[in-house]
Amino acid sequence: MEAENESGSDQENYSRLVSSVIHEYDIIDVEPGARSEESANEDVKSRDSSQDDVTLPRVNCPEKIIICLDMSSEMDKVSFRSRSGDKWTPMKLVRRALSFFLHSKQRLNRNHQFALVHLFDKASWVKDFTGNVRSIISALDDMSDTVELQSFNATSLFDLIHQCVPLPELEGDTTILPPPYIVRMLFIYGRSNGLIEFRNKESFRQLDSSPYFFFDAMYVHEPQSPENRCEEIFDRLCDLDEKGMSYIFEAARNPTRLYDQMAKLLAHPLQRPLQSEIAYRLHNIADLTDT
Repeated sequence: MEAENESGSDQENYSRLVSSVIHEYDIIDVEPGARSEESANEDVKSRDSSQDDVTLPRVNCPEKIIICLDMSSEMDKVSFRSRSGDKWTPMKLVRRALSFFLHSKQRLNRNHQFALVHLFDKASWVKDFTGNVRSIISALDDMSDTVELQSFNATSLFDLIHQCVPLPELEGDTTILPPPYIVRMLFIYGRSNGLIEFRNKESFRQLDSSPYFFFDAMYVHEPQSPENRCEEIFDRLCDLDEKGMSYIFEAARNPTRLYDQMAKLLAHPLQRPLQSEIAYRLHNIADLTDT
């Protein structure tokens, strides 16, 4: 009975969280060379998608979302501070944001599935795909300690996903028939000095060639300075968006920004506009009903 009450309370809380804000998508004109974000990813986002890209129906088909979570010790260093003075580690905030994300995605489509991968110097598969959100959250809570790490071998991650996750075949009229599912990587990286390195990109290119594969990233870092390599790391993340379809966000020491960016990642890849064409506004429902 206690577990049932707790589940009902959680669902009510997440329902209020999701319904308390509306994401208003405004298509904006971006001048050549202009940046809608202060970061360097606008140069990547402003590229036109390939004319040979397959046109897909804008449907909320099931997603297989692979949460790739950095296990560097930098994720356990206090770097986020609220206006009230409370301090949090990036890992604590990311885990809480992921809890909101998982519950909200499940409410949007109960056929979504989630898997968990840990990022050390190489990638390690931790939890296979499941629609049981609580089991993923439990894996996040019970995960091993972070360790001191430098660079990350991205080849190991894409090799692992290419080996473990089959992509749907293109069948029939893809402009009308939705795929049985799509695969989305949610890459959460927290190193301010450890570069993302490739030994080869064969697996990445094979995955990225599929219209049913999407790569999103959330980069949590220290404020940019001459003492770190945040800009270079972020540029390398943007370089992975070769199709111009990714959502790549960053946050440094600002809890509200981190939560806002994670909320933007709720949008389904087949239904959302390009990142470079979007302006997000958060509205309180009470304000909207008064107008």
